[in-house]
Amino acid sequence: MVQAPRRSGGKPGADAADSLEAALAQLGPFGLYQGYMLVMLCLPNLLACMYSLNYIFVADSVPFRCMVPECETGVPQFEDAVATALLPPVACQRYEPLPEAGLGGCDRAAFHYNRTIACDAFVYENMDTIFAEFNLGCREWMRTMVGTVRNIALPFALILTGYVSDTYGRRTAFCLFSACAGVMGIVKAFSVNYQMYLAMEFLEAALGYGFNSAGYVMMVEIAHPSLRATFACATGIAYGVGGVVFAWLAWSVPYWRHLLLVIHSLALLLPLYWLLLDESPRWLHAKGDADRTAAVIRKAAKWNKIIVNEQLMSKLKDDAKEEAPASRQSAWLSVVRSRVLMWRLAVCGWCWAATTFVYYGLTINSVALSGNSHVNFALNMSMEIAASLLIMMALERVGRKLCIFIAFLLCGVACVSPFFIEHDGTSLGLFFVGKLAITFAFNSLYVFTAELYPTHARSSALAACSLIGRVGSVLAPQTPLLNMYVQALLYGVCSGTAALVVLLMPETRSARLPQRVADAERLRSAEPAMLPPGPPPPGRRTLSADT
Repeated sequence: MVQAPRRSGGKPGADAADSLEAALAQLGPFGLYQGYMLVMLCLPNLLACMYSLNYIFVADSVPFRCMVPECETGVPQFEDAVATALLPPVACQRYEPLPEAGLGGCDRAAFHYNRTIACDAFVYENMDTIFAEFNLGCREWMRTMVGTVRNIALPFALILTGYVSDTYGRRTAFCLFSACAGVMGIVKAFSVNYQMYLAMEFLEAALGYGFNSAGYVMMVEIAHPSLRATFACATGIAYGVGGVVFAWLAWSVPYWRHLLLVIHSLALLLPLYWLLLDESPRWLHAKGDADRTAAVIRKAAKWNKIIVNEQLMSKLKDDAKEEAPASRQSAWLSVVRSRVLMWRLAVCGWCWAATTFVYYGLTINSVALSGNSHVNFALNMSMEIAASLLIMMALERVGRKLCIFIAFLLCGVACVSPFFIEHDGTSLGLFFVGKLAITFAFNSLYVFTAELYPTHARSSALAACSLIGRVGSVLAPQTPLLNMYVQALLYGVCSGTAALVVLLMPETRSARLPQRVADAERLRSAEPAMLPPGPPPPGRRTLSADT
C-alpha cells in the first residue's frame, strides 16, 4: 500500500503536484512501460552523434598536390612522379615556368629553379570528402568553417527546441525536428557547391538538432527519481555507441554523399514515434490536460500489470485543472519573476560555458593518436561510454552536487599537471583522466539541470543553459593560438570556478521533479521535497490512498 500524499500547507498548486507524483508512483520504479520508453528513446541517440559530428569525416582533409598544367595533360594522376618532381617543398606553391617552356614541358630546366608562384589548380588523392570535391585545397579555413557554421546554428536550434517542446509538447518537438534532420541531411548530400553545403549545414543544425534534446527531456520526465540518472546515462551510452558505429560506417562508406544518405535516411523513420510514444504525462498535467494525463498513466499501469487507484486518478483530474492557468503564462515569465530561478540559471550557465570550453579545448589540443583516424575517433567516443557508466554508478549513490564538484576539481588538476610533468606516459594518462572527468561533468549537467526547473519551463531552461554553454564551444577553437601555460591556467580556472559554484546549488538526488515554480524554489532547502513512499514490490496490486 502507498500512503496518501501529504498536503503542502493547503496550497492548490502543491496539492496538484502531489497528486501527480502519487499517480506516477503507482507505476513503480521500473516496469515494462518504462523499459519500452527507455529503449525507444535511446535508439535515436545512436543517430544524434552521427548528425552532430559527421563533418569530421565529411569535411576531412584529403592529401593533395599542385597541378603542373605545362606538364600534365588529360586527366592528372595524384601519384605522378614526374609532376611531383617539379614541385618545391613549400606547400601550395609551384615553380614558375619559363616563358619559352610552353605546354608539355616536363623538363626541370623549363622552370625557374628558385622563383615560385601560387598554385591555381590541384590534384587530390581521392574525392571522398567535400574538401576534394569542392576544390578546397590550400584553403583550410573553408574546411574548418563547416564546424564553425554548425556551432553558430546551434543557439537558434536550442531556442526553437525549448519553445516548441514546452509549448506544443515533447513528442511534437521530437517528431518535427527529427523529420527536419532527415530531410535537411539528405538535401545536404546533394549539394552542388560549397556554398550550398554550408547553407544546408546551418539549416540542418538549426532545424534538426532539437530532436535529441526533446527526447532527453521526455525520458527524464518518465523516469522514477531513483532511476533518473540511470535513464540519462543510458542516453550517454547510446551516444557513445553511435559514435563507434559511425566510425565503422565512415570507414565502410568513405564517399561523403553516400555516407550522408545512409545516416540521414534513418531519421525519416523517427516521425513514426508519434504513433509509438505517448506524450509526457508531466507536460500534459502542466498544461491542464487531465484526460490525456490519466490516459497515459492508465496505459502505463496496464503495461506494468498494475491496477490503478481510482481515488488518486479522480483527484489527479480535479487537480490538473488548476494547472491550466499556469500553462497559459509564458514559461520564461514565471522563471524571470523568480529570483531563485534566475540565480540558478546564472550558475548553471557558467557551469555549462566552462564545461564546453574545457571539453572542446582538450579535444582540439589533444595529441593525435597514431594509426587510423576512424579507430582514433572510435576510441575517443568510447570515453563517452566510460563516463556514462561511471555516472550511472555514482550519481544516485553520491549525489549530483558532489559528483560534479569532484569531476570539475579532478579535471582542473589533470589539465594543469601535464604542463609541469616531462614524462610522456604520465602526461598522456593525465590527459585521459582530464577528458574522462570533464565528460563526466558534461553529461551529469544534463541530469542536474533538468531536475532544477519546473515542468512548464524545463525544456526551455535546459536549452538556455546549453545556449550559454555554446560560448565555450565557440572560444575553444582559438586556444591553439595561446601559449600552453596560458591554456593550463584557463582550463584550471574554468574547472575550478565551476567546481565552486556547483556547491551553491541544491541537491536533487531522489527529489521529485518540480512541477511548478514554487516546487523548484523549495529545492533551496537542505532536504528537497521527496516523493511519497514508494509502492510495494512488483506484482499485480491495487494501491490505496487510505493507508
